[in-house]
Formats: sequence, structure tokens, C-alpha cells
Amino acid sequence: MKEVFAHADPTQMAHCQSILEEAGIATVIRNEATSDLIAGLPDPLRPPALCVINDADAERATEMLRDIENAGESNAPEWKCPKCGEMVPGTFGSCWKCEAPKPETR
Repeated sequence: MKEVFAHADPTQMAHCQSILEEAGIATVIRNEATSDLIAGLPDPLRPPALCVINDADAERATEMLRDIENAGESNAPEWKCPKCGEMVPGTFGSCWKCEAPKPETR
């Protein structure tokens, strides 16, 4: 069993686990229930860790999770909405405020 991802957010952990499980990679979340008994907060010394059951799957799982993490990053510049003038992240295809489509660039 090898660790491939660690994060204090249970939503992130479950998301990554479901991606790997869907790809046929068996996983388990270690330290899922560890927390400070008094405060009820995650234990910073033992964050939940996503592990693959079969060590041979570790490299593939790590690559898949890295690709997913990098997919959210973009070098696309912000653009100004031609309808309302709002600045919009470059990854958006339409304005978040007025829903006007992103102007085509040439």
C-alpha cells in the first residue's frame, strides 16, 4: 500500500478517491477519522492520506492526480466582458456576471 495524495479536506480526498476507483485503481483513505478529540479538527500531524492498495498502481495514480490538478491551471489571460465591462478569468467561456459569451480572439 502506497500513499499517493494527502489533504485535510475530506471533499478533496473523496473526489480523488472516486477518480482513481473509476479508473480501476483500488484505494483506501488512511487516517480518515483522526482528529483532535477536544477541538474536533483534523490532526495536522496525521492528515488523511489516499493510498493505492496495489503498489504497482502508485505511479499511474500519481500521474492521474497530477494531470487533474494541472488541468485547473491555465495561462489564459483575463478578458473584459464586452457587454458589462466585468473582468472575467481566462478559463471562462462566458461572463460570470451577465453570461455574455467570451469574444473570439484571432
